[in-house]
Amino acid sequence: GGLKRNIVQCLDDFGIPLKLSHTVVDIKGKERVEGVTLAQVDEKGKPIPGTEEEYSCDTLLLSVGLIPENELSREMGVKLNPVTSGPQVSESLETSVDGVFACGNVLHVHDLVDFVSEEAEAAGRHAAEYIKAKREDRREPEAGSAQEQIPLETGEGVRYTVPSFVRPEHMEDSLKVRFRVGKVYRNCYVNVRFDEEQVIHKKRLYAAPGEMEELTLKKEQLAEFPQPKKITISMEEA
Repeated sequence: GGLKRNIVQCLDDFGIPLKLSHTVVDIKGKERVEGVTLAQVDEKGKPIPGTEEEYSCDTLLLSVGLIPENELSREMGVKLNPVTSGPQVSESLETSVDGVFACGNVLHVHDLVDFVSEEAEAAGRHAAEYIKAKREDRREPEAGSAQEQIPLETGEGVRYTVPSFVRPEHMEDSLKVRFRVGKVYRNCYVNVRFDEEQVIHKKRLYAAPGEMEELTLKKEQLAEFPQPKKITISMEEA
């Protein structure tokens, strides 16, 4: 559905209808577009007969989604997130390639440039720390040392998270985790579990796929649960 402010400013303010769960079933015109036919779709995305609507127009714009520019990441052998098609990163925005950091729309597609700027600043800071310290313990853990990093897993209603995993020893006092939901939620809760223990149960009035969500994990919370095997973020209907 997109950002609420964009819907208001670009559609509602001009009386333009927003047709959710609809698709274009026919395009009219030969030399150029003259009109389109819309129809509602069912839960499987199939057009529902009898719901067709005719609209006269001279232009049809199609949006088929965005993915990060990952050509350089692929050439370097960086592990990619199968959902975002961008790199998997740690709490420091470091990729699977030692000393390589990722941020902004190379990492995942953002809805606000503010988030891009924040990530860029954080990635730059962590990269500078890496160069200054050149610490051997920042390398990807070897096989059998899974406790050195904790995966962030997606539960009910969550499509992906950034970062993909956390290394507690490298965390700052707090870590901002961004994530996207898979559908529109109203009066819902965001749940965070360390293994099976619920650590965060926070109410949200609204959440939608087009708007990036975020929450804060504190290092002191991890200290209370030594060596959890996973951190799971999920959505819950109120």
